[in-house]
Amino acid sequence: LNDTNPRSLIVRLCDVLSSLRIHGVVFEDDTRSEAVAQILDFISAQTSVPIIGINGGSAIVLTPKEKGSTFLQLGSSTEQQLQVIFEVLEEYDWTAFAVVTTLFPGYEDFVDYVEVLTDSSFIGWEHRGVLTLNLTDDPEGTRLRRQLREVSAQIRLLYCSREEAEAIFRAAREAGLTGPGYIWFVVGTNLGGSDQLPE
Repeated sequence: LNDTNPRSLIVRLCDVLSSLRIHGVVFEDDTRSEAVAQILDFISAQTSVPIIGINGGSAIVLTPKEKGSTFLQLGSSTEQQLQVIFEVLEEYDWTAFAVVTTLFPGYEDFVDYVEVLTDSSFIGWEHRGVLTLNLTDDPEGTRLRRQLREVSAQIRLLYCSREEAEAIFRAAREAGLTGPGYIWFVVGTNLGGSDQLPE
C-alpha cells in the first residue's frame, strides 16, 4: 500500500479485509504522519482485526487508543524516551537542563512528565525552565535564535515535530548553540525515519 492518503488507505485496507481471510495485518510505511496510525487504530477497532505497526507513521505511538482496538505499535512512547534520557543525565551527572518545546500536540504532556520525573526523584535536578516556541510568525528565524540564546542551560530537552526540529537546529547552529558544550536530546514519537536531522 504505497498510497497513504486517508481515503485510499481506508478503502484499500477494507477491500483486503473483506476479500481475504485475514488473521492480522503487519503494516509498514515510510511516512512520518500520525494520521496513518490513527486510521489503523480506527480500522482495528471497527473490524476487530489485530494490526501491528512496525515503521513510519504506523509506529507513532498513540495514547489512548480507540475502544476495542487491537492495534500494536512497535515504537517507544514519549514517557519511555524521557525515562531513558533521565537515566543518561543521571549517569553523567548532568543535572541542569532546560526544556524547549513547540506547540506540537502533546507538548503539555511532555512538560508535565518532565516535572513528574524530576519531582519524584532523589536526584537534585536543576530544571532551568521551559521555552515554548511558536515558529509560525518567524520565517527568518530571528526571534527563534534570540529565544534559544536566552536559555541558560547547556543541556536541552527538545519536543517538536521533525520539520520543526530541522528549523530549530538550523537556528541553533546559526546562534552557535550546537557546538562543543551543548547537548540536545530530541524527544518525540514522530522523529523516526532514515534521514538524519541536520548537523
